[in-house]
Amino acid sequence: MFQFMTTSRIIFGEGALQSSLSVLNQFGYSVLLVTGKDLSRSQVITRYLKSQNMRYQHISVTSEPNITMVEESAVVARRFKPDMVVAMGGGSVLDMGKALAAMVTNTGDLYDYVEVVGRNVPIKAEPVPMIAIPTTASTGAEVTKNAVLKSGQDKVKVSLRSPDILPNVAIVDPTLTYGTDPGTSGRGAMDAFTHLMEAYVCGEPNPLTDMICEEGLRRLSRSILPGCRQDNPRARADLSFAAMLGGMAITNAKLGAAHGLASALGGKISAPHSVITARLAPFVMRENMRAAKQNGRNDLLTRYRKISQLLTEDSDAQMEDGIDWVNQMLDKLEIPTFPITGCVIPPLMWWRKMRSNRWPFRVTHYL
Repeated sequence: MFQFMTTSRIIFGEGALQSSLSVLNQFGYSVLLVTGKDLSRSQVITRYLKSQNMRYQHISVTSEPNITMVEESAVVARRFKPDMVVAMGGGSVLDMGKALAAMVTNTGDLYDYVEVVGRNVPIKAEPVPMIAIPTTASTGAEVTKNAVLKSGQDKVKVSLRSPDILPNVAIVDPTLTYGTDPGTSGRGAMDAFTHLMEAYVCGEPNPLTDMICEEGLRRLSRSILPGCRQDNPRARADLSFAAMLGGMAITNAKLGAAHGLASALGGKISAPHSVITARLAPFVMRENMRAAKQNGRNDLLTRYRKISQLLTEDSDAQMEDGIDWVNQMLDKLEIPTFPITGCVIPPLMWWRKMRSNRWPFRVTHYL
């Protein structure tokens, strides 16, 4: 038996944003608009809101959101009393929007609700409706049930997690990713890859997530280079679709060691989450393959072989070919490395003790 959850309504395709703005009218007339620092792409929304005589309060996200940032913005949001939250931007913006949608209606300290460093109390009041509009093909946050936030005092990344914060509507318009620089596009695509890969080999896959992961890997592998290097319409659409599928997969089949370690490292080193997960991915894959052979997990070895075949488009590909493909993409997309120093060992040991680790094998050593 398995369950599957995702965003209630998904509108996907070129021009989807312009043609579906009327969906906002279903939720009221007062909008909390959350965007990144670049306001040019959100002008189509503000023009629509003005044309409909809808009031709005704008909140700009200029960095990866942290708990303090959400709490301060929640004060503004509660005072404004929005009927809905519309978040347009990358994964950080969408996570900020989801967290604010929850905190508008749920009072108290945000630490009451977050995992690991907080009390992890379930949110009680239903969040205000939330519309997610991604402008990057990366985290798939438009279809996930968590918001990733930095905890400055604990120097770690944690999640506000609940099925209730799944967006009500996701508007995925691949044209919104046009003009994104190759570096940002590459990091996002590799983050989507890690989602799809880990969900496929984690401890809790199901037939539906398997189908989703395979299709996502197929689209991503054929389009990652043309989609990251230029505004190729088919390739950009493939990457947006693959990122969305990755979000669906991790919501329902969980993640693995690359993301577990990234959560611990994210608050300690100045590297984007996507860079950390991408650089860890080939090491995690190799260690999982080694452990699978030792433990006689032929089912897991078969899954890694399938990943390699999808990535290389070669039905005869072996497991290690998938690792080679990942390393080639890291080089071709110029994904930066990050330093590992003694300061990161404590959070790695902390992560080792976490019971929520979904990696198929116990981590016995690090780096």
